[in-house]
Amino acid sequence: MSCQVIAIHTVIRSRMLLGMWWLIAASVVAGAGAGWAARRTAGLFVGTVRAGWCEAVCTVGVPATVWAGTTASALWVLPCALMFWWWCVSLAATDLCARKLPNPLTLPGFLAIVGVGAATGSAATAVIGGFLLASAYLALYLGAPGAVGAGDVKLALGVGAAAGLAGGEAWVLAAGLAPALTALAGCIVLAARRSPKPLPHGPAMCAATLVALFAVHIA
Repeated sequence: MSCQVIAIHTVIRSRMLLGMWWLIAASVVAGAGAGWAARRTAGLFVGTVRAGWCEAVCTVGVPATVWAGTTASALWVLPCALMFWWWCVSLAATDLCARKLPNPLTLPGFLAIVGVGAATGSAATAVIGGFLLASAYLALYLGAPGAVGAGDVKLALGVGAAAGLAGGEAWVLAAGLAPALTALAGCIVLAARRSPKPLPHGPAMCAATLVALFAVHIA
Protein backbone atom coordinates (compact mmCIF):
# COMPACT_ATOMS: atom_id res chain seq x y z
CA MET A 1 0.00 0.00 0.00
CA SER A 2 2.83 2.38 0.85
CA CYS A 3 4.43 1.66 -2.53
CA GLN A 4 1.20 2.73 -4.24
CA VAL A 5 1.13 5.96 -2.24
CA ILE A 6 4.75 6.67 -3.16
CA ALA A 7 3.99 5.97 -6.81
CA ILE A 8 1.01 8.33 -6.75
CA HIS A 9 3.07 11.08 -5.14
CA THR A 10 5.80 10.56 -7.73
CA VAL A 11 3.33 10.87 -10.60
CA ILE A 12 1.77 13.99 -9.08
CA ARG A 13 5.18 15.56 -8.54
CA SER A 14 6.26 14.76 -12.10
CA ARG A 15 3.12 16.33 -13.51
CA MET A 16 3.60 19.43 -11.35
CA LEU A 17 7.19 19.79 -12.54
CA LEU A 18 6.13 19.30 -16.15
CA GLY A 19 3.41 21.91 -15.74
CA MET A 20 5.89 24.33 -14.19
CA TRP A 21 8.31 23.89 -17.08
CA TRP A 22 5.50 24.52 -19.55
CA LEU A 23 4.60 27.67 -17.60
CA ILE A 24 8.20 28.87 -17.73
CA ALA A 25 8.39 28.14 -21.46
CA ALA A 26 5.19 30.10 -21.99
CA SER A 27 6.58 32.94 -19.88
CA VAL A 28 9.61 33.23 -22.18
CA VAL A 29 7.35 33.84 -25.15
CA ALA A 30 5.03 36.09 -23.16
CA GLY A 31 8.03 37.98 -21.78
CA ALA A 32 9.24 38.77 -25.26
CA GLY A 33 5.78 40.12 -26.03
CA ALA A 34 5.82 42.23 -22.85
CA GLY A 35 9.19 43.65 -23.89
CA TRP A 36 7.85 44.54 -27.32
CA ALA A 37 4.84 46.20 -25.68
CA ALA A 38 7.13 48.09 -23.28
CA ARG A 39 9.21 49.39 -26.18
CA ARG A 40 6.10 50.53 -28.02
CA THR A 41 4.72 52.15 -24.86
CA ALA A 42 7.95 54.08 -24.29
CA GLY A 43 7.83 55.09 -27.95
CA LEU A 44 4.54 56.87 -27.32
CA PHE A 45 6.38 59.34 -25.08
CA VAL A 46 9.87 59.55 -26.61
CA GLY A 47 9.55 58.49 -30.22
CA THR A 48 11.47 55.54 -31.59
CA VAL A 49 13.19 53.28 -29.05
CA ARG A 50 15.91 50.97 -30.32
CA ALA A 51 14.60 47.43 -30.72
CA GLY A 52 16.15 44.56 -28.83
CA TRP A 53 16.99 45.49 -25.26
CA CYS A 54 13.44 45.87 -23.95
CA GLU A 55 12.53 42.48 -25.39
CA ALA A 56 15.72 40.89 -24.05
CA VAL A 57 15.20 42.19 -20.51
CA CYS A 58 11.60 40.97 -20.31
CA THR A 59 12.39 37.65 -22.00
CA VAL A 60 14.84 36.91 -19.18
CA GLY A 61 13.08 38.68 -16.34
CA VAL A 62 9.55 37.31 -16.69
CA PRO A 63 10.50 33.60 -16.66
CA ALA A 64 12.95 34.25 -13.81
CA THR A 65 10.08 35.77 -11.83
CA VAL A 66 7.82 32.82 -12.63
CA TRP A 67 10.53 30.39 -11.60
CA ALA A 68 11.00 32.21 -8.28
CA GLY A 69 7.25 32.20 -7.58
CA THR A 70 5.66 29.55 -5.45
CA THR A 71 3.47 26.82 -6.95
CA ALA A 72 0.61 27.96 -4.73
CA SER A 73 0.42 31.28 -6.57
CA ALA A 74 1.39 29.93 -10.01
CA LEU A 75 -1.84 31.15 -11.60
CA TRP A 76 -1.13 34.70 -10.46
CA VAL A 77 2.60 34.78 -11.07
CA LEU A 78 2.66 35.02 -14.87
CA PRO A 79 0.10 37.83 -15.41
CA CYS A 80 1.50 39.84 -12.50
CA ALA A 81 5.07 39.33 -13.73
CA LEU A 82 4.13 40.38 -17.25
CA MET A 83 2.42 43.55 -16.10
CA PHE A 84 5.11 44.54 -13.62
CA TRP A 85 8.02 43.94 -16.02
CA TRP A 86 6.16 45.80 -18.80
CA TRP A 87 5.61 48.72 -16.42
CA CYS A 88 9.19 48.85 -15.16
CA VAL A 89 10.81 48.48 -18.59
CA SER A 90 8.46 51.07 -20.13
CA LEU A 91 9.42 53.57 -17.45
CA ALA A 92 13.14 52.75 -17.62
CA ALA A 93 13.21 53.10 -21.40
CA THR A 94 11.33 56.40 -21.27
CA ASP A 95 13.59 57.82 -18.59
CA LEU A 96 16.77 56.69 -20.34
CA CYS A 97 15.69 58.16 -23.67
CA ALA A 98 14.01 61.40 -22.55
CA ARG A 99 14.82 61.90 -18.86
CA LYS A 100 11.17 61.84 -17.86
CA LEU A 101 8.72 59.57 -16.09
CA PRO A 102 5.23 60.22 -17.50
CA ASN A 103 2.24 60.54 -15.16
CA PRO A 104 0.17 58.12 -17.31
CA LEU A 105 2.65 55.40 -16.32
CA THR A 106 3.71 56.24 -12.77
CA LEU A 107 0.43 57.00 -11.02
CA PRO A 108 -1.76 54.28 -12.64
CA GLY A 109 0.99 51.80 -11.82
CA PHE A 110 0.72 52.68 -8.15
CA LEU A 111 -3.06 52.26 -8.23
CA ALA A 112 -2.74 48.90 -9.98
CA ILE A 113 -0.27 47.63 -7.37
CA VAL A 114 -2.57 48.76 -4.58
CA GLY A 115 -5.35 46.88 -6.40
CA VAL A 116 -3.25 43.70 -6.34
CA GLY A 117 -2.68 44.32 -2.66
CA ALA A 118 -6.42 44.69 -2.11
CA ALA A 119 -7.02 41.36 -3.87
CA THR A 120 -4.64 39.67 -1.43
CA GLY A 121 -5.77 41.57 1.64
CA SER A 122 -2.65 43.76 1.77
CA ALA A 123 -3.85 47.07 0.35
CA ALA A 124 -2.84 48.98 3.48
CA THR A 125 0.67 47.53 3.31
CA ALA A 126 1.03 48.63 -0.30
CA VAL A 127 -0.22 52.15 0.45
CA ILE A 128 2.06 52.54 3.46
CA GLY A 129 5.08 51.25 1.53
CA GLY A 130 4.37 53.60 -1.34
CA PHE A 131 3.82 56.71 0.75
CA LEU A 132 6.84 56.06 2.98
CA LEU A 133 9.21 55.85 0.01
CA ALA A 134 7.53 58.75 -1.79
CA SER A 135 7.85 60.86 1.37
CA ALA A 136 11.57 60.19 1.51
CA TYR A 137 11.97 61.14 -2.15
CA LEU A 138 9.79 64.23 -1.70
CA ALA A 139 11.98 65.38 1.18
CA LEU A 140 15.06 64.90 -1.00
CA TYR A 141 13.37 66.67 -3.92
CA LEU A 142 12.54 69.70 -1.77
CA GLY A 143 15.70 69.73 0.31
CA ALA A 144 18.25 69.07 -2.45
CA PRO A 145 16.92 70.46 -5.74
CA GLY A 146 18.28 68.55 -8.70
CA ALA A 147 19.07 65.39 -6.75
CA VAL A 148 15.87 63.73 -7.92
CA GLY A 149 13.00 64.79 -10.14
CA ALA A 150 9.28 65.09 -9.55
CA GLY A 151 8.81 61.96 -11.67
CA ASP A 152 11.05 60.03 -9.28
CA VAL A 153 8.80 61.03 -6.38
CA LYS A 154 5.74 59.74 -8.23
CA LEU A 155 7.51 56.54 -9.26
CA ALA A 156 8.46 55.98 -5.61
CA LEU A 157 4.77 55.48 -4.87
CA GLY A 158 4.57 52.48 -7.18
CA VAL A 159 7.90 50.81 -6.49
CA GLY A 160 7.50 51.45 -2.75
CA ALA A 161 4.08 49.81 -2.83
CA ALA A 162 5.41 46.79 -4.75
CA ALA A 163 8.34 46.36 -2.38
CA GLY A 164 6.08 46.85 0.61
CA LEU A 165 3.87 43.96 -0.49
CA ALA A 166 6.94 41.69 -0.35
CA GLY A 167 7.76 42.70 3.22
CA GLY A 168 9.96 45.04 5.19
CA GLU A 169 13.22 43.45 4.08
CA ALA A 170 12.34 43.87 0.41
CA TRP A 171 11.30 47.48 1.01
CA VAL A 172 14.55 48.37 2.76
CA LEU A 173 16.63 46.61 0.10
CA ALA A 174 14.82 48.36 -2.75
CA ALA A 175 15.06 51.76 -1.06
CA GLY A 176 18.77 51.44 -0.35
CA LEU A 177 19.82 49.71 -3.57
CA ALA A 178 18.35 52.32 -5.95
CA PRO A 179 20.72 55.19 -5.06
CA ALA A 180 23.62 52.74 -4.91
CA LEU A 181 22.90 51.59 -8.47
CA THR A 182 22.66 55.16 -9.73
CA ALA A 183 25.92 56.04 -7.99
CA LEU A 184 27.65 53.00 -9.48
CA ALA A 185 26.38 53.84 -12.97
CA GLY A 186 27.54 57.42 -12.47
CA CYS A 187 31.06 56.28 -11.58
CA ILE A 188 31.22 54.07 -14.65
CA VAL A 189 30.00 56.83 -16.95
CA LEU A 190 32.35 59.36 -15.32
CA ALA A 191 35.27 57.03 -15.93
CA ALA A 192 34.30 56.71 -19.59
CA ARG A 193 33.46 60.37 -20.24
CA ARG A 194 34.95 63.59 -18.90
CA SER A 195 31.70 65.54 -18.91
CA PRO A 196 28.84 63.06 -18.53
CA LYS A 197 25.22 64.16 -18.50
CA PRO A 198 23.17 63.67 -15.32
CA LEU A 199 21.90 60.11 -15.11
CA PRO A 200 18.19 59.33 -14.77
CA HIS A 201 17.29 57.68 -11.48
CA GLY A 202 14.11 55.92 -12.61
CA PRO A 203 15.84 52.86 -14.12
CA ALA A 204 17.75 52.26 -10.88
CA MET A 205 14.53 52.51 -8.86
CA CYS A 206 12.85 49.92 -11.06
CA ALA A 207 15.89 47.63 -11.13
CA ALA A 208 16.35 47.83 -7.36
CA THR A 209 12.72 46.91 -6.77
CA LEU A 210 12.91 43.95 -9.14
CA VAL A 211 16.10 42.72 -7.48
CA ALA A 212 14.55 43.08 -4.03
CA LEU A 213 11.40 41.17 -5.01
CA PHE A 214 13.45 38.41 -6.62
CA ALA A 215 15.80 38.17 -3.63
CA VAL A 216 12.91 37.79 -1.20
CA HIS A 217 11.33 34.98 -3.23
CA ILE A 218 14.50 32.92 -3.57
CA ALA A 219 15.67 33.49 0.02
